[in-house]
Amino acid sequence: MPDTSTPRDLPRDLPRILVTGASSALGQAVIRQIADGTNVILAGCHTGCERLRELAGQVASTLIPLEADLSTEDGLAAFLAAAEAETQTPWAIVHLPAPKLELLRFKDLSWADFEAQLNLQLRSAVGVLGRFAPRMAKAGQGRVVVALSSVTLGLPPKAMAHYVTAKHALLGLTLALAAEYADRGVTVNAVSPGMMQTALLDRVPEKLLEIVAAQNPMRRLCTPEDVAPVIAQLLSPTAGYLTGANIPVTGGAGV
Repeated sequence: MPDTSTPRDLPRDLPRILVTGASSALGQAVIRQIADGTNVILAGCHTGCERLRELAGQVASTLIPLEADLSTEDGLAAFLAAAEAETQTPWAIVHLPAPKLELLRFKDLSWADFEAQLNLQLRSAVGVLGRFAPRMAKAGQGRVVVALSSVTLGLPPKAMAHYVTAKHALLGLTLALAAEYADRGVTVNAVSPGMMQTALLDRVPEKLLEIVAAQNPMRRLCTPEDVAPVIAQLLSPTAGYLTGANIPVTGGAGV
């Protein structure tokens, strides 16, 4: 294991797992899935840090919330400094940040709408992975999992060009890093859930959600509990030969 000692004097042999967007419903499900007392979870959060403080008393792992706004340069810099204070080299990184989805026709979008998506999802990934992936490679081991969306699997729904663009940019980064670090012991993979029943869909019309659920082969939307075990599997020792994958979690839709 890389040197993972921290100012908190936690045991040096406990691997650190860095989860961004950890206070989301998916982030909390992932933490519950991977928390087993043999790791330390560094959990990035912005408005939902209190949820993580409550979760910390419910899981076996040591859970350390790191508060920062990843949508801004200053917030990203603060987050990286806080994460680096806890570990120089995390064993794994799970990247989950995403803003609430709002359906907007392309003609109604501005460049600012694209920037908002790209800043929170792509720039934060570039910052976090740029800081830590080379160190993971130097240590000769590591796992990276990026949350994408089923919009990367085929022709996407209408009225979300800004969101689709950001997710495809993240897919490009995932594939590029998978190729770059494949021979350095670091795997880089993605999961692409279908429309997931969380607060991120609060601005999507309920009728549309009902239609999407009815059209799914399983007749329901995806849940965080459907996705978290897939992420956990990608972090496991048995996934050492899997890299550059974009795994659909869609209930059979679009695959």
